[in-house]
Amino acid sequence: MIKIMQNITAAALLVVANSSLILADAEAAEQTAIRGLMQQWLRAYNAKDIDGLLSLYSDKIYFANNGNRIKQGPAAVRQHFSPQFTANTETTINFSEEIVAVSETLAHIGGKYRVNIPQADGDTAYAYGRVLLIFEKEDDQWKLIVDFDNTASDISAGDFDHD
Repeated sequence: MIKIMQNITAAALLVVANSSLILADAEAAEQTAIRGLMQQWLRAYNAKDIDGLLSLYSDKIYFANNGNRIKQGPAAVRQHFSPQFTANTETTINFSEEIVAVSETLAHIGGKYRVNIPQADGDTAYAYGRVLLIFEKEDDQWKLIVDFDNTASDISAGDFDHD
């Protein structure tokens, strides 16, 4: 009887251990997906692809960038980025991840950003700060529901020299 109980206990521990590994693998896969969406966002911005950029946003998006008030909806995102995309087509953004986390229906990624703005004299001006993107799973797809950025006293343009 003791041997049977030991076998049952060992089997139960294996099930728990395997379940933990499966959950850890699922979380890692979702974190990879969120990182991939961040890279898609950067590619769309850097290519000035407004439709590609907007495809990442939910209809529920709350958006506050560049010191602006909170706006809601994809039209506000389009209104914000369209003039930037036509005014200076050479402007790019770098991103350096600081955090990423996922749950079953919500995920976020945050980090430092630097906007590289070429000037007419050949120099480059920079804007930099920190961004937080929050995603919600909608119909088994991650969509941006919050896109906030800020300037931060602990970030400088030089933080990106290693990129």
